[in-house]
Amino acid sequence: MKSLKLLLTITAVFSSPCAAQTTDEAKHSEPQAVTRPIESAITKGDREQWSLQPLVRPPIPEVEHPRQARNPIDNFVLAKLEKKRLSLAPTADDQVLLRRLSFDLLGLPPDEDSCRQAVTGNRQDAYANWVERFLASPRYGERWAQYWLDLARFAETDGFEHDKIRDGAWQYRDWVVRALNADMPYDQFVRFQLAGDLTQGQAPEHEIATYFCLSGPDMPDINEQELRRHDKLNELTSTIGAVLLGYQFQCAQCHDHKYDPISQADFYRLRAIFESALPKLKRDRHVLVLQEQSEPEPALFYHRGELSGAGHAVPAGFPRLAVPDGSSYLCPEGSSRQAFCDWLFSRSNPLTSRVIVNRVWQNHFGQGLTENPSDFGVVAGGPTHPLLLDWLACELIDHQWSLKHLHRLIVNSATYRQSGLNPEMQVAIRKVDPENELLSHFPRRRLEGEVIRDAMLFASGTLDASMGGPSVFPPLPEELLGTLLKGQWKQSPLPADHHRRSLYVFARRNLRFPIFEVFDRPDAGATCALRDRSTTAIQSLQMLNSDFTWKCAQNLAGHLRDEFASGDGASSSHVIEALFLRLLGRYPQKEETAWFEEQLGAQADAQQNLTIACVALFNTNEFIYVD
Repeated sequence: MKSLKLLLTITAVFSSPCAAQTTDEAKHSEPQAVTRPIESAITKGDREQWSLQPLVRPPIPEVEHPRQARNPIDNFVLAKLEKKRLSLAPTADDQVLLRRLSFDLLGLPPDEDSCRQAVTGNRQDAYANWVERFLASPRYGERWAQYWLDLARFAETDGFEHDKIRDGAWQYRDWVVRALNADMPYDQFVRFQLAGDLTQGQAPEHEIATYFCLSGPDMPDINEQELRRHDKLNELTSTIGAVLLGYQFQCAQCHDHKYDPISQADFYRLRAIFESALPKLKRDRHVLVLQEQSEPEPALFYHRGELSGAGHAVPAGFPRLAVPDGSSYLCPEGSSRQAFCDWLFSRSNPLTSRVIVNRVWQNHFGQGLTENPSDFGVVAGGPTHPLLLDWLACELIDHQWSLKHLHRLIVNSATYRQSGLNPEMQVAIRKVDPENELLSHFPRRRLEGEVIRDAMLFASGTLDASMGGPSVFPPLPEELLGTLLKGQWKQSPLPADHHRRSLYVFARRNLRFPIFEVFDRPDAGATCALRDRSTTAIQSLQMLNSDFTWKCAQNLAGHLRDEFASGDGASSSHVIEALFLRLLGRYPQKEETAWFEEQLGAQADAQQNLTIACVALFNTNEFIYVD
């Protein structure tokens, strides 16, 4: 009988639709005639997690070989390398650095003239000038916007069965590009995306920034609009937790997190911050931006995450795990979103700066200082260079959250300017640093599908550099068009639009543009912190056989033929030299020149053979990888 009573008691506690109980919360919520389950306190052990430690700028370490360091980043890297009796790899050649830097900061290959200057190597300040020129280029914002759009699960359609278009969603993409080009401080950049509709004295255009919160998949046509709203708020909350705080909140919508100190009540308090900004939804109508409601419905706790499990009211609050012990985790009276933004970027919150610094590092090196850029919890493991991560986080804060300052630091470091792993180093390095966690050399990285397409258009001389505006619809293969509903892909009538940069290709959730699809573009169904990098036969077939590849090759061959045409015929060695500079950023080696001269054959066949040579170079690893 005692066992039965105990079982019934436990069942009653854990099946109750209520959550947290604190004195502070009792002041902010109406009393309900419902039993409240227990919410575990954040323990001292929980707070020992590395990501929750207070953020303090560490001293720059002393190293045995200080001349190898170009800035403090290198001291932190060298300190770990020297413990393993390693050092930084030699500095890469200028042409390698130019190509690496151009793709990193602009998402485009360097132009032919810059490549020729890099090969001469006679300007000591050339690299510093490249850095400043690229950071000032409007192409910088286009390049780095795509990383953020992946995190924001950006698309211009709903997904699911009908995948309807959201008119005007492209304006959010353009807002991100403009903000990054202007080096908008990261704290302001995020604030607009969480509360742009509340910011006084700012241009109305910042309201579109809140599309970040509502960019995920949606089903406007369902009958249960309350369920639709419930799902959108849960998805919004999970995205904010992962993207801005680096913790996986989504499972806490149904139950307390199994490993990290995140309770269901934490989830619904975080959700409550945005509850009043999402109005009642109407069937077949899109909501693109947040709008604060004058008479919002109360924020509730949902037992097991189900709409039918609505329980007691919960106040808006910050995640307890990132709030200093003894401090209140409830939002003060007034706008909870603005209070949340203030807390996000307060020095007492150790997560926000660590998370974004790690993301920027990851996109320069192909891997972050932590294993999972959106999970700083117990299971994911700690950073390889914790002191470097904290130093960079403090540096970002102390320089008014300037992302360009962070880029400048990273790309000017000796760590970034290292050469790759050469055959002489390979055996020794692989034994000590097989995954390159110590950053003993620069990692080789494959370009994304969007960048590969842009590089082909750029090299062929057909890239349309127009910025902004509604998205474009380049031609699709007939067999792919046949899989779509009528009118889902209306090809742009202007030929120039077919050559716009990939960022401006219409982002349909249920159909990724072919070259993007095969090179692992995410489907925008959820936030993506790190793209897959697969190697498949379909990629080779796409690059070798697609109409796009051959048209780019024909255009490039035509440009080269016209450029070098003369009364006595073009010099094949000059044509080959220009071809290598445009596609690979370097001069051909003697044996390469000899082989291509043989393949090009007689002058009468030059155009056709040159087109084939262009296709061949498009299909080299050297074209789609960056050293």
